[in-house]
Amino acid sequence: MNFFKTVKAAVNIATSATYDIDWTKPEVKEAAIIHWKEVKAAADPALCLASMRLTAEQNAALEKLLEHKGIFPEEPTDELLDGLPKAIPEASLNRIVGSIIDTCLNNHNHTAVAPAAAA
Repeated sequence: MNFFKTVKAAVNIATSATYDIDWTKPEVKEAAIIHWKEVKAAADPALCLASMRLTAEQNAALEKLLEHKGIFPEEPTDELLDGLPKAIPEASLNRIVGSIIDTCLNNHNHTAVAPAAAA
């Protein structure tokens, strides 16, 4: 991992706004799928900081979800999206990618967007 990306991720996490997102809701999962490239770009650099912030149990769950690759996959799976709120505290998810999801939820009708994304 590039040192400067790690520092940038740490600064972004520390200075970012917080969001109140329920990561178990279907529309949040849809937003993550629709904006996966953005989510991955924001979250991958923060993964190297995970071991400092997560419990051993959470780290193990995250590593399993990432298939021990240390980065998020190019395409999210249902297992990954369903498991993230269990592996990473909501406050951390909100700080890292909350702005992406919040913007999507506030600006899109997911019943109209989701079928188009699947096509």
